[in-house]
Amino acid sequence: MAKVDNELIAVKYTSVGIAATLMSIVPVLIIAPSVVFLKEKVTFKEIVGAVIAVGGVALFFL
Repeated sequence: MAKVDNELIAVKYTSVGIAATLMSIVPVLIIAPSVVFLKEKVTFKEIVGAVIAVGGVALFFL
């Protein structure tokens, strides 16, 4: 519920494209804590996938 509220606030104060880009960056932000706290190994494919996903959204909306 809080995520939806934050998304609506983001759209209210900025353009939809910028808000969508910021919301799509969540998978990238989760990589570092998963490595540090959960000791997960991150593969090269996962990193490339996260970069492509965020870049694609940025290109689509900006």
